[in-house]
Amino acid sequence: MSLFEMLGIVLNEDGWNCETDAKNQIVRLEIRGVNAAFYAFIIVDDEQESLLCNTHIKLRVPAAKHLEVCEFMNRVNYELANGNFEMDMEDGEIRFRTYLDLSGAEPSKEQILNLIWNGVQSFDNYYPGLLKIIHNGFTAEEAIRFCENSQEQDRQAY
Repeated sequence: MSLFEMLGIVLNEDGWNCETDAKNQIVRLEIRGVNAAFYAFIIVDDEQESLLCNTHIKLRVPAAKHLEVCEFMNRVNYELANGNFEMDMEDGEIRFRTYLDLSGAEPSKEQILNLIWNGVQSFDNYYPGLLKIIHNGFTAEEAIRFCENSQEQDRQAY
């Protein structure tokens, strides 16, 4: 069974509604987080035996905010254990990238779901900070503190 077929089976068994492009081996998911809606594209590379998940949002960063958002993402990326934020400097598109190297192994359901949810949860955690930079003029450091404080309040609520 191909990696693309395995991915489809896991997503179907878990109840995901997704679009598939078998020719290009891409699966597209729409996911609603707490703070935003996300689009995840899982790209299967049979030759490299890997899965790449790019999680996107509709929001584009205005050119005047590119440098501040880049600093914000760099500060966040430094603390992340798995995955990273990236921005297209031409159009301001932001994505979160996660990668699963399988090297001869079959992926487990948990690995596939972690590949997807890692991007969504990371984006959801830091999306409010991006908005603070873009709409409220926060600096990268202020936006990170805002996100950290929000996450701490969420933990205390549980």
